[in-house]
Amino acid sequence: MSNHHLLPGKRFKRIAAVVPLLTTVLLITACGGSGTAPAPSGLTNRAFISNTYTGDLQIVDTQNDMTAYTAETTNSAGQVVPGAPVTVTVATTVTFEVLSPDRNTTLVYDPSSFTLWTVANSTETTSFSLALGGASSMAVFSPDSDTVYAPVPSAPVSGLRAGLVQVWNVASGANTANYTVAAARYVAISPSGQYLLVFSDNSDSVTLIDTTASTITYVAVPGFARPVNAFFSTDSNTAYVLNCGPECGSSGPASVAELSIPSQTVVATVPVGGASVGLLNGTTLYVAGSPVPPGTTSTFDAVNISTMTRLTANSVPIGDGFHTTMALAQNQKLYIGASSCSDTTTGCLSVVNVSTDTADSPLPPRGAITSLLAISGRNVVYAVEGGYLNIYDTTTDTLQSTQITFTGALYGIVQVDQ
Repeated sequence: MSNHHLLPGKRFKRIAAVVPLLTTVLLITACGGSGTAPAPSGLTNRAFISNTYTGDLQIVDTQNDMTAYTAETTNSAGQVVPGAPVTVTVATTVTFEVLSPDRNTTLVYDPSSFTLWTVANSTETTSFSLALGGASSMAVFSPDSDTVYAPVPSAPVSGLRAGLVQVWNVASGANTANYTVAAARYVAISPSGQYLLVFSDNSDSVTLIDTTASTITYVAVPGFARPVNAFFSTDSNTAYVLNCGPECGSSGPASVAELSIPSQTVVATVPVGGASVGLLNGTTLYVAGSPVPPGTTSTFDAVNISTMTRLTANSVPIGDGFHTTMALAQNQKLYIGASSCSDTTTGCLSVVNVSTDTADSPLPPRGAITSLLAISGRNVVYAVEGGYLNIYDTTTDTLQSTQITFTGALYGIVQVDQ
């Protein structure tokens, strides 16, 4: 699913600080923590957070809510110069990130040069830059972590409409293939790595590609309503497609559609209130989106994909906006983020208790949500909200007492270590 860039006018500056854990962090950095972390930051349980202002990745230990600092120094005038947060230097600006399934590589996007960078997580350094033919809003790794697929809707194609899915080898950084799909915006890959689904701008069809075929063919499967994403069955024979519907410009309704890969047909459809984003948890697919016209209440729904039935008798009202990201906390609280919303009396972050399918009380306005991360083993969610990192206690839906603040405007977040 795509993320939406912060406008330059929305960037913020703050002084990097961790309160009250600075002393502890310095000790961990100097001593190497438990001695088990191979990375230069000396942190375990790392999350990388992209900083659009500095072009770096901030590094956070998500079990202790801290960052590592360089040692303080003394300048020629005898003044003490405090240490700075240890970062991964990537580019002049960075936005979305993608973690490889084997957790060895983080993919980072530089929108100023239309470039994807690969970061070796063990060394916290960049490896390759992957030049794209235009702007991209997402990418995916193959299940074996060897290949990257990046849709580029504006990439020029001789004699055809613009649009490519560019294919890159992670180990060599080589562009190994380019699939010509007009206005390709989003992609989804099957667990086998064999099937790639491509979703194009302003289209009610899905393009199916067999990536293992000796001769690449493109099958346009109709019967959708502005599809934007898909979740596959474990055997790769079925894809559950999110139909964004009217919110994305279709005359058809929002729904979850069951696509049979062998027959290349839609075999079942479940209507939902809105479906711009989803998260699959076992056999339950959580979806959220906004009906139209604008101002209509946004909704959450749960769908049982094994029976293709809706579990929510009525769509659950949530905060407004264009919803692009979800994170499920261990206490069954689903955090749903919108990349844009009215952000006046209530914010762009909504919370639903999925054990009861009820929405928690609205949260205050704190800006657009560009990334969410549920922290394993803790009732905590990290939210990149309005360019800041906000750490939520999911038992109360409030900001916990310990927060981490960085200079710049943050965007994406991935959990590198488990």
